[in-house]
Amino acid sequence: MTRQSVTKRLKRRRRRRVLAAVCAVIAVLLLGLAIDSALYYGKVHAGVTIAGHHMSGLTRDEAKAALTRLVADAAKNPITLTSGERSWSVMPADVGIKIDVALAVSQAMDVTRGGNFFGDGFRRFILYFTDEDVPLRGTVDSALMDEVIGGIAQEIDVPPVDPGLTIDGTEIKPVEGRKGRVVDQDVLREELKALLFTLHGTQLEVPMVVKEPDLTVEDNRQAVVQAETMIAAPVKLTFGDLTWTLTSEQIAEYMDFTAGEEDGVSTLVPYLSAERMSGLLDKVAKAVAKEPVNATFKGDGTKAWVVPGVNGRALDRAKTAEALTAAALKAAARTAEVVVKVIEPGRTTAEAEAMGVRDVLGEFTTEWVGTEDRQTNVRITTKYASNVLLAPGEIYDFDKQIGPRTEERGYKMAPGIIAGELEDQLGGGICQVSTTLFNAAFFAGLEILERKNHSIFIEHYPKGRDATVSAGGPNLRFRNDTSHYILVRGASDGITTKFVIYGTDEGRTVSYTTSEFYDIIERTDVTTPNTSLLTGTTLINSPGQEGRSIKVVRTVKAKDGSVLHKDTFISIWHMMPRQIEVGTATTTTTTIALPTTTEPGGSGATQPAGPVSTEF
Repeated sequence: MTRQSVTKRLKRRRRRRVLAAVCAVIAVLLLGLAIDSALYYGKVHAGVTIAGHHMSGLTRDEAKAALTRLVADAAKNPITLTSGERSWSVMPADVGIKIDVALAVSQAMDVTRGGNFFGDGFRRFILYFTDEDVPLRGTVDSALMDEVIGGIAQEIDVPPVDPGLTIDGTEIKPVEGRKGRVVDQDVLREELKALLFTLHGTQLEVPMVVKEPDLTVEDNRQAVVQAETMIAAPVKLTFGDLTWTLTSEQIAEYMDFTAGEEDGVSTLVPYLSAERMSGLLDKVAKAVAKEPVNATFKGDGTKAWVVPGVNGRALDRAKTAEALTAAALKAAARTAEVVVKVIEPGRTTAEAEAMGVRDVLGEFTTEWVGTEDRQTNVRITTKYASNVLLAPGEIYDFDKQIGPRTEERGYKMAPGIIAGELEDQLGGGICQVSTTLFNAAFFAGLEILERKNHSIFIEHYPKGRDATVSAGGPNLRFRNDTSHYILVRGASDGITTKFVIYGTDEGRTVSYTTSEFYDIIERTDVTTPNTSLLTGTTLINSPGQEGRSIKVVRTVKAKDGSVLHKDTFISIWHMMPRQIEVGTATTTTTTIALPTTTEPGGSGATQPAGPVSTEF
């Protein structure tokens, strides 16, 4: 065998041994990988942590449960922010933190499963010697975070102070500025957020930064020149013939400074402060003020029209102060005009026109002569009940509209019906007003919601169309069921009372029928002896009345003939026996009768009616 052949044989043996060794190593690695795969099948691999917490050997569900517990525990532990001797505790809930547990566990599972076979195998091997941490991810409520950080900054920030100017009498003096020290809110926000996602409650020093003033002394030179110009001479404020003069001393007193810009450079800008000269402006405001006047309505009983509203005016304090500043910055012609703003009335002319109050929808007049006090009650009640605008759908409530019947509001004692008897009461006789208004609404074709007849029959009122009212008792209510506003307007001299209801004529027609009296019960007499009266003498304490009923049926039709309302108003007057006292003392025959009246608070006498205003 030659030397060359021996060499070749040795090389072949060496290659076989190397190959065998490599195969052995591969076999060991494959065996180890197989064992590793078996050990961590469906589990987090050894060496994998989440936010520094070991999750090795846990299944996905176990890791989620463990991490959820850690998150819950961390939610109970605050992070303490410190600055010098001050400290603040921040709970995770204070900033609305939400941690994505499922994402973190999925990333932990994928550490040894997210790549190719060889890469994942190598990573599995390395993880036996070193750890790989998966950071937590989630969200923080930015608004809550800003609120927490802003609150801390508000407590400890020492803002810089810009150099400024002061006024000593009429002399302008510069004031040096100074640096500030404030919370670095951006850095604190990032550091706090990062710490919250570690699930570790610990301390964090609040980062601070030095903040320079925005201005320098040099920047204020122009402001000094302007301020000196402003106080150099008086300034006049005019409005028509009125004039107010501001002296140099007053200008200096009213002067203030604000941040501005001159040729792109920040600077102070002097101005006359409306707040500082509030005393002067109060006087000016009073002198120039003019109250607005609402648009109203007038009527003559046949039509209504709009009386135009009038704009008012008020001092515009801010713009007047600006005008004074501009005048003070001038070397000459140092006069400013008062600036006013227009104040529109609560009801403009256009708004009033749009309400559609122009046509007479219904009207009614009653007349009755009563005592002077009764006439007073009727007059003031008509006033309280009048000048009422109702929007479509709104309800007129008579009792609520006229308010309490008290002496303070002008009411007098006059006869009124109480429990079926005439007795003096505050506001006696005002049912003439409610009856008149009811009939106006009746003929206007409006929806009647509530109406009740008097307990005593009153002959001079339309049969079946009287309307009694009592505080907290019977009431008159109707609704504006038209498509436009209506205006209730009344006038009375205490004897003649008239109501007119204006609106937009939509073509409604009103017809009605009144029945004869029915269910008539003849009045009876009840007599009682009276030993203080002479024999044959009688005293009528109460005239009583016969019982009767009547029915009024009203039909309201629309322009197209359709029926809008068909109402039945039934009035019932119960029989009241006449109360008579009979004397038993002597044989003298005399009859004494109390004055009878058919109207609560009325006398039944006929007198010429006084004039009634023609404006309704």
